Amino acid sequence: MKKILLLFAFVFASVLLVACGGDEPDPTIIDDQVEITYASWNLGSADSEEPNMERLMIDAFMEAYPNIKVTVIERPKVPGTNDDLGWNDFLAARASTETLPDVFQSDNIPYYVISDWAYNITEIAMNDPEYLNVSEDIRGVATYDGKVMALPNAVHYAGYVVNKTLFDRQGQDAPDIDSTMAEVISLTKSAANHASNNNTGVVGLEGIEHILHWYPAQLNEDYNWFTMSDTGFNLDSTEFTQTVELYRQMRTDATYVLEALYDAAAAEDSTIQIGNIFPEGDPFNNGNILVKWYYSWDFGWMQKNINTGQYTWDLDFIGTPVVNGNKRVPIVADFFTLASNTDHPEEAYLFAKWMGFGKDGYQKRLDLSKTVEGISQVNFAPIQNDADLLDDYFELYPSFESLRTIIETGTFIVEPPKYLPGYIAARYSGTYDAENKMSDILTKLMIGEVQLADIRTQLNTRANALYNEAKEEFDAALALK
Repeated sequence: MKKILLLFAFVFASVLLVACGGDEPDPTIIDDQVEITYASWNLGSADSEEPNMERLMIDAFMEAYPNIKVTVIERPKVPGTNDDLGWNDFLAARASTETLPDVFQSDNIPYYVISDWAYNITEIAMNDPEYLNVSEDIRGVATYDGKVMALPNAVHYAGYVVNKTLFDRQGQDAPDIDSTMAEVISLTKSAANHASNNNTGVVGLEGIEHILHWYPAQLNEDYNWFTMSDTGFNLDSTEFTQTVELYRQMRTDATYVLEALYDAAAAEDSTIQIGNIFPEGDPFNNGNILVKWYYSWDFGWMQKNINTGQYTWDLDFIGTPVVNGNKRVPIVADFFTLASNTDHPEEAYLFAKWMGFGKDGYQKRLDLSKTVEGISQVNFAPIQNDADLLDDYFELYPSFESLRTIIETGTFIVEPPKYLPGYIAARYSGTYDAENKMSDILTKLMIGEVQLADIRTQLNTRANALYNEAKEEFDAALALK
């Protein structure tokens, strides 16, 4: 009886409101509150007294959308330990009872599709102008045969951080975002000093391990990470041969490449003592390294050190250099998956958007970053190329303004472990021969123990066999979506 009386009162009030010329009800507020569930690996402990950005964002979402309640599913510990249960073990346990979180962090989208854990988001996403405003290079990697199977929730940029003050001190121009690979090498080699014996040396360049991954895509615009194209890997191509040749040149030039200097010092007949070359301490924190590979998630602590005066030198982020007129900066993208068992896909999408690529959510993230005591600064730039968001983001990171040009250009290659079927096997864990995994043979190639000319055909054949095996299984599962 009580429910009937309440319903009658609501209907009467609605009729009276219309009759009196009142405003129509807000369409975002519905009578019944919808509950969705969420799981992620970056939520920290629910009992922590330290503020957590992600939990604050969840609270802010529920304030903005009071018709949607978000319940966090905490990841359990491994029995008898203080270690979190493995991410996919956690999801598998939830899937076995059809209680997958409506929205969850993705570390292996193809596996989720094959396991029938992923919801086909295409219809919702393709009708959202904000989703379409995300760079095709970013959103396209989680779109398979026209089907959107995950949503971007963070993007991190990779490339070289340049110490402009140190270049100037060495009497040398510093490379910038328009510099070619040849110019970066030439300028750094001229400014470096790896020959000191009284701790006055200057480190040239550190961080060449990913050249095999990103450089081929600069040589050939049809390639993505590690020579991947629409037809598979191209490790037998002239572009990969040129890449390996460049890598080996750098890996063996101890006059400016730190890894090469370490190799030279480790040789049996070496007289090099690195402790006598450079000042004591970490070269980057000492302001004594010209160029070093970093990811944009490191900008937070760098900017803090600049703001507090610990760093008294000017830094710049140039991404990866220009090659053959191409500049395609590598990125690491994080994604959200919507669960195949969700009963509320629209609300789940709205929440995933708020926590990731959506403008309103990202603006709230920036506001929290500037106003909440003890919270870490936002550690990823806006995913949408939006002038207002970029303005606010670079208020937090004024020392890395060059990144804005890279974002606005919007030409990227995305590191593939989270989205490409078979990549982990083809690059790392798969069998190359009786003695080597793929990672083993590639390590031997990088250090010069084997020559590409001797293995290029077999290397490409094995990589594509591992990729195609995984892709066939994935394509069969995708067809059912």
